[in-house]
Amino acid sequence: MTSAAHELVEELRHIHSTLSSLPSLAPGEQVNSLLTRLVNLCITPRGEDFASYVLSIRGVEALCLQLRPLCATAEGQLELYWAQRIIISSSHTQKLLSSFPYHQNYIDLSRLECCTLEAFLPVCSPDCRPSPCKIAFIGSGPLPLTSFCVLDRYPEAIVHNVDRDLQALRTSRSLAHRLGYGPRMSFSCEDVSVDASISIDPIAGIATSTAWKGFQVVFLAALVGMDTQTKMGILASLAKKLEPGTLVVARSAQGLRSVLYPILELSQELANVGYDILAEVHPWTKVVNSVIVLQVKG
Repeated sequence: MTSAAHELVEELRHIHSTLSSLPSLAPGEQVNSLLTRLVNLCITPRGEDFASYVLSIRGVEALCLQLRPLCATAEGQLELYWAQRIIISSSHTQKLLSSFPYHQNYIDLSRLECCTLEAFLPVCSPDCRPSPCKIAFIGSGPLPLTSFCVLDRYPEAIVHNVDRDLQALRTSRSLAHRLGYGPRMSFSCEDVSVDASISIDPIAGIATSTAWKGFQVVFLAALVGMDTQTKMGILASLAKKLEPGTLVVARSAQGLRSVLYPILELSQELANVGYDILAEVHPWTKVVNSVIVLQVKG
């Protein structure tokens, strides 16, 4: 186990070194190859002892802290590239969307999230799937695939997309209209980590107010908060804005998948800032993220 663990760490160091030396992390043969290799290394099923040993090796924690921002930048560049490509295409937009490299991963992740949160939604009848009507997604980015998947699953729902990047929101709004989701989506530029946050309409550029009290479910993207403490601060601010009983679906990571995405550690601190922990799901499939379902305390 020791030699295999150190070999893995050396490969992670090599990938980090190569990515760091590149002039750009925009999609391209070398970037795509390195990121694919990195993801495959991190999602390969391994025992908990092996993962714990790898993460305990000297320097690995610092390596992860350096790798995650690179992955986040590359992910943002990839999403922007594909969003713009779909927007300017003359036809077959849905087919083009389905050719996005991680399209199936998003479908699988959103299905896992929705199936988990449905266990905690009110049911109108035994034959009726629990369906939230008003949903927010924080950290939606330029390619809001999860929002699209959620709208496909819940035909009566609307999704409000929130991001701090104004240009990403403008791109995602154009994309939503291009794909036919526009009438059921809204967008605002907002920093939810601030208690009295100001929302900016991405098109009009004027200050608005997000009616947080009306949402039944709020999704928190994996890269919203790059460590547990930052995520906890965002969740604390969010708890003050939401109605008691609101479900919050937060993405996390476990084991070697934490090389790619930050972990949200479950602790008493979540209760202290206003949440009950309802569920935590760790997939062993190609889905990278873990799913945590929280509920705002009454």
